[in-house]
Amino acid sequence: MLNPHSTRLLPRLQGADKYKITGIASKCDWVILTDYGLPHTHFHKNKTEGAPKTIFLSLRYHERALQYFTETILPQIDSAFTLISGSSDATVPFQVDKRWVPLNAQNRRRVKMILDHPHLHHWVAENADNVSHPLMSPLPLGLVYSDAPQIRETIPVPKAPNLAQRPLNILCGHRVREGQQWDARKAITDTAKAYWASFTTILDEDIPEEAFLNLIDAHSFVLCAEGGGLDPSPKAWQALLRGAIPIIRRNSLYDAYKHLPVVFVDEWSADALTLDNLELWKNELLPNFDDPAQRANVLERLSLKYWWDYIPKP
Repeated sequence: MLNPHSTRLLPRLQGADKYKITGIASKCDWVILTDYGLPHTHFHKNKTEGAPKTIFLSLRYHERALQYFTETILPQIDSAFTLISGSSDATVPFQVDKRWVPLNAQNRRRVKMILDHPHLHHWVAENADNVSHPLMSPLPLGLVYSDAPQIRETIPVPKAPNLAQRPLNILCGHRVREGQQWDARKAITDTAKAYWASFTTILDEDIPEEAFLNLIDAHSFVLCAEGGGLDPSPKAWQALLRGAIPIIRRNSLYDAYKHLPVVFVDEWSADALTLDNLELWKNELLPNFDDPAQRANVLERLSLKYWWDYIPKP
């Protein structure tokens, strides 16, 4: 059994006070929840006495979250704390997801106010679009359950064929929606059809999740292109759980995903994926999946405990 890492809180759009505090948020001393449904904000204390050392900030309604945090929460802080933000495709510190506008001048000042706060020990962010500031680090999204908001502390680790037994192939099965944010996925699908079709299974339509998971079991690699936000998960987490190698684009989340046995490509160019490359990567990463001790280590790196320990704390 595995207690998987997750930053996402549910249910959405029912008001900030309706969220079930699970995953990484459940480990934090204070939790600030935001939602587009009323009420827009809700403040919950997992630790009811003393100053918080860890604070989770939901960016589901990211503009309201930054305002509420800087105006209501920061003035209460008089000792060192770590901020963990997430539960949204909105990115920080600049907000580059094209479904929303970039942060305006006021919200950029709020981000700076957080980073300049004398008691900030560190800011660890899901969908971090820039980690050049010494106090900011990326945090992976982790797993999102299809039947959420059901709360499950642990999940069974699926039994899947050994990686060595699988053909040298890639599964390309990302969802494409309307809008500029999804143009990259459309372009990747076109590239796959033109250049990678001989070794890639390309799904043009949604299929049931069970069928998709069974397809992962039949492939050595899973193409995990970012869609919402910058994070390649939950697909990367699903692939690793099923014993397949995620292929992701190197971006500002690299420092988080380098902890896992994944393949990085600099761009989704036609020559990024070749049979020679796949064979090299598979041989290099194979022990992480088929050697029992190394497989156990990988599963540990998918756990909530691993990523909680990864977060710098005062």
